[in-house]
Amino acid sequence: MRIIHALLICLAPFLIAAGKDTVLFDPGIVKLSLEERIIRTAYLFVNREVSLDPLGEGFGFDPDPLLSTSKFDCTTYVEVVLAVSLSNKEDETLQNINRIRYRNNKVSFYNRNHFMVSDWIPENVKLGLISPILIEGTFPRKAFKKGKRRLNKTTWFYHRIIDLLEKQGKGSKEILAALKQVPEINNRKEEASYLLATYFRENTDKMKMILPKVSLVMFIRNMPTLPTLVTHMGLLVQEQSKLYLYHAPRRRPWKVSRELLEDYFLEMDKHRAPIEGLLLYKINKI
Repeated sequence: MRIIHALLICLAPFLIAAGKDTVLFDPGIVKLSLEERIIRTAYLFVNREVSLDPLGEGFGFDPDPLLSTSKFDCTTYVEVVLAVSLSNKEDETLQNINRIRYRNNKVSFYNRNHFMVSDWIPENVKLGLISPILIEGTFPRKAFKKGKRRLNKTTWFYHRIIDLLEKQGKGSKEILAALKQVPEINNRKEEASYLLATYFRENTDKMKMILPKVSLVMFIRNMPTLPTLVTHMGLLVQEQSKLYLYHAPRRRPWKVSRELLEDYFLEMDKHRAPIEGLLLYKINKI
């Protein structure tokens, strides 16, 4: 009964936002191609609230809801758009979220695909949801760069669990007991070969010819203090011969945005660590 109650709480924001199947699961919508459904759903959520780490497991260390369409961060925006677009009815959406977000479809904090390069990407490639668009050999070697970060996942879990439990008001005994259950994970590297942003921008017309109508895009910035390579993600859509980025940026006015990709590049050029590279993936029906 507790599990059922938790699921109802998690689904409530989604059901309210979606209405009576009239927007997301109308028969006419369901019959559209996956690309068209992704575009429609991504656009529907434009101007929804952007929040830091809005979703969790609905229980345990991170009791935030499993699913919501009222607020997003960059990762959960992409996950929810894809889960909705892959579903023919509401009750399939949560199943698809779990397939995308959790290793082996098992909902737990330790099974969540926390890190893009070493968790999210390989798990969703294995699932068949995404496949690389730009493989080395498609472009000259100078167009690519290999990035590396050393990531100690066990240490990261320690710090994250302490933060989450302190937020819940847990005492030191409960926190220490939870830390004893942290799995020992061998040190891993976040390592990927990415397309240089300068090459992409200099060859935009060529990119438009190669890219599908909708792509998954991940951005890499030179931020050595972070243990991860990917710093942001979104959906790249070709509309009227232009490339638009649908994403949940961490900036004012804290709303999901649709903007020209080049405008986003230009904005990020002003930062101390501008966008250095991109990872691009085709989205597949599963």
